[in-house]
Parts: sequence; C-alpha cells; structure tokens
Amino acid sequence: MEQKSFPFTAICAQDDFKLALLLCMIDPSLGGVLAQGDKGTGKTTTVRALQSLMKNIEPHFPFVNLPIGATEDRVLGSLQLETLINDKKLEVQKGLLSKAHKGILYIDEVNLLNDYLMDVLLDASSSGGYFLERDSISHWLESRFCLVGTMNPEEGDLRPQLLDRFGLAVTIKTPTDKKIRMEIVNRRLKFDLDSNELCREFEDQEKQLANQIISARKELSNIYLSEEIRDTIAEKCIAYEVEGLRADILLIKASRAYAAFKNCIEVTSVHLEKIAPLVLNHRGKNFPKNDQTQTKTEENNHKKEDNFNKNESKGLNDYLLQATSTDQFLKIQIPQKESQRGIIFNSQTNQKGSYNVFKKNTTSINIVNTVKKYLTTQKFKIYYKKAISESKIHLVFLIDSSSSMIKDQQISFIKGLISETVHKFQNKKILLSAVALQNGTATIVLKLTQNIETFITEIQDLRSGGKTNLKAGLQLVQQLIRSKKTKEETLLYIITDGKINQGKTQNPFTEAVLYFKTYLKINKNTTIIDTEKGFVKLALAKKLANEMSVNYQTIAY
Repeated sequence: MEQKSFPFTAICAQDDFKLALLLCMIDPSLGGVLAQGDKGTGKTTTVRALQSLMKNIEPHFPFVNLPIGATEDRVLGSLQLETLINDKKLEVQKGLLSKAHKGILYIDEVNLLNDYLMDVLLDASSSGGYFLERDSISHWLESRFCLVGTMNPEEGDLRPQLLDRFGLAVTIKTPTDKKIRMEIVNRRLKFDLDSNELCREFEDQEKQLANQIISARKELSNIYLSEEIRDTIAEKCIAYEVEGLRADILLIKASRAYAAFKNCIEVTSVHLEKIAPLVLNHRGKNFPKNDQTQTKTEENNHKKEDNFNKNESKGLNDYLLQATSTDQFLKIQIPQKESQRGIIFNSQTNQKGSYNVFKKNTTSINIVNTVKKYLTTQKFKIYYKKAISESKIHLVFLIDSSSSMIKDQQISFIKGLISETVHKFQNKKILLSAVALQNGTATIVLKLTQNIETFITEIQDLRSGGKTNLKAGLQLVQQLIRSKKTKEETLLYIITDGKINQGKTQNPFTEAVLYFKTYLKINKNTTIIDTEKGFVKLALAKKLANEMSVNYQTIAY
C-alpha cells in the first residue's frame, strides 16, 4: 500500500515557502528553492507534500532524495557492472541527478553536502544535464530538475557562491501565534491518526491547486511585462547591491510566474513586491528595512561596509589570502609534524610541503580495471581509484575579550590562521566558530559558519571588560564540538594572556586546566595564543599551555 503524504494545501504558516515551490513548478527555469529556518518547522514535510500534489498533474513525476553522504558514483552515475561482465558491453547506470530529470531533487541539510557535488548539481540544474566521465566512457545525461534544499543555519552556512545559485530562498520561523500553532498540531495529529481522512478532506483543494498550476504553465509565455516594471526591477536590484544580473532575470521570471498563478495577464507592482524578497534577500548586500528575512540593523551594515571595502564581495579563499599578504602584524603558524602533545608549529609564512595533518584519501572502485582483471585471470580482486575527500575542518577560536585585547594585531593573526588553513586544505570545507570570554562568563559568538566577513565582523564588535572565566569558555567549546552531526577535524585556538581570575573555586587557573584535561584533552590540535604585552611579562599563557600539554605561540606586536 502506497504511503500517503501530508496534503500540500493542509500545511499552515509556510506561505512563502509554498509559494516559492509553486513558482518553480510553473517555471522550472527558476532553478530551485532554498529554505533556511528553525528545526521542526515542517520544511521536509512541505517538500514531500509537493510531490504528492504534482502527481495530480504528472502521475510519474520524479522525486529524488539526495542523501548528504551519497557517493560520487551514486549521484552522477557509473557503469553497469552486471552488463559489463555478462554481455561485455559498456552501459551507463544513471545517477540520482539523471533520475531527477523533469522532477524534484531534494536535499535535506544541503549545507552539509560535499562542495564538489554541490557544484556539479548546481551546474546540471542550470545547463539541463551533465557529462558522465567514467573510465573509458563520456556520456551526456539529461538532468533538468527543480533543486530544493533545506537547512538549519545553526549547523553551518552555504558558501555565498552556492547561495546565489538557488533561484528563490525563504526563511522559515517557528509560529508565535497560539491559534496557528494549535491548528498545525491538530492537523498533524489527525494525519497520524488517519491519513486517508485528512487527505480526503483536502482532496478538492489539492485538485484545484493542481489545475491552477496547469493553467499558469499554459499562460506563462503570454504574461505582459511593461517597461515600467522592468525599470522597477533594475532599481530594486541596484538598491540591494546584488552582484551580476542573475537576480534581474530571476525577478522577471518569478514575477511572471506569480502573475500567471494569480490568473493575471500582466505583471503589476503588487506581484513584484510580493516576489522580490524571495529573489533578492539571499543575494543582496544591502537590505531595506521591510524585508521578510532576518537582518542586522542599519548601523551594523555600515560597520560591515567600513570593515570590508563594501564594493567587493570575495570568496573565502580570495579574502583571506589577500589578508595574509597585507596585514603587517600577521604571523602564520604552519603545522610541521606531530608529537605526543599534538602539532608542533613553526613561525613561518606560507611554507610549502609541510605536513598535512588532515589529509585523507578516500577510495572508490575502479570498475573497468576490476572487470578486466577478472575476465583475464578469472580471479576477482577489487581495484580502487582515488575519490573526493568529504572531510571538513572546524576552526574554533576561544577569545579572552575580558581585557583590552581585540586589536588589529589579534584580528590579523586570526585572519592568518584561517587563511593558512584554507590554503593548505583547499578541497576541504572550513567551518568557523568563536566563543568569547567576557564579564566573568562565556558566550558563543558564532557557531559553524563559513561566512568569513560575518565572522570577523562579530569578533571586531566584541567589547572588553570584566574578569576571565576560562572554564566557562571551555564548557561552551565542548558543547560546540559535541553538537556537530558530522565528524570533521577540530583546531582549537585559545587566545588569551593567561590571567584567569574567575571561576567556582579559589583557584580558577587550576580549575580550567583540570576541565580541559578531563573533557577536551582528546582534541590534540589545541594551541594557546599568548597575547600578553608589555616589557615585564608574567608568562601565564605559557604556563597554561605547559600544564594543558598543548601547543604555545605568541603574537608579534
């Protein structure tokens, strides 16, 4: 018996997400939808409900769920091993991208997907297919689909380049209206109790919506777009400071699709105002105050512009590698070798050929070589080829901001550490987190982000003051490491002058050391960065490193 899906029209409090999905069903060239938001808000349920709705239009409408741990062969395709052995013929076994042709490709937790596979599927979605290059074959596979990705930003961000490739984006928040929450829960419980009954209740609404989509598809090419609306679209894109012209094109397509959906013959300003946030909010550098997505205050936006030369938007590599060559206080630490106490650092800049602690070679089966050897020797032995590593690196900065430490030298040093990591591990996804010690306690500044500009801005905005409670900071670091769903390597940098004077015991210094040895000693890649200044130094940070048995480094002032 086929399992029922929750009716699309029965879903409450997700109007923007539902609209974005419907627009992509009307005009597939929009490219897809990214839904960011709180966990447990029904993002996945909504996407699966769309599949059920579309079966009223196309009975064999493809819906492919791409797991974040999928191998390259499973995603792109491979050779049919059985056909190769039995019939001595090369035959392509389609991958998930090809199976999603003319349907939906859904990725839950899309921000955790391997960057290489993400690039490939986004290219496929925009070009309508891809070349499968495998061993001795080169085969073109059709792959035109609506890409739908859902994610919780707390688990990590998407690279800005990838974020821009999603046609539409929405932010989903937990409803705060009591009546809406009760209605959502009641419908869910009713569905769990008797799914057939709830589906029958919304059957007419589902068919009506399906007919509305069919009608909108037919009328899409006839929708009129006036010169005045085109002019307004250009003005909006300029006001949002979007890069390139993708936003202009998508705004035209999306507003046309929305007008067709509303059974109108012309795009109006009302249509445009409704659609604009879906296209522009995840692309713009400048956000007008009435946008739907969560943005910072205008004051913080000006700060960000001052700090980052507001005329350019750089990728992580470009931004950081430029920082390494211009910051006069930079002193990059490069891992040279491992010891029982972790990585030993040398104070050199950009040294090549150094030991790569995290270098991991993953393998996949070389089908042609395996079969050839079997056919010639009649002995089965698997031959492997190198595949793409899916490992990630997590940089955690525990920053003692209780004293007047957050100066240009420290910021430059942090940029350099991140830059060197990016440079050395170019095929890895770099995640950044920061914990700050302030006023006798600790707070998480940012957790699992890839956005370097936001990361540095948040650190620069830290205010000094109060006593230093290192144990509180280490507790939050432990929570960050334990909360991750994926098993990436962690580099922990503790930036402090070693003056620990707050805790639950009379000796907070010893208290912090004991906590580290009990709960975080397993993380060997820990370094104390000594920020102490002055002619006479107490060398407490060096003492801290010795008692923790971790690496020690100073910042050159």
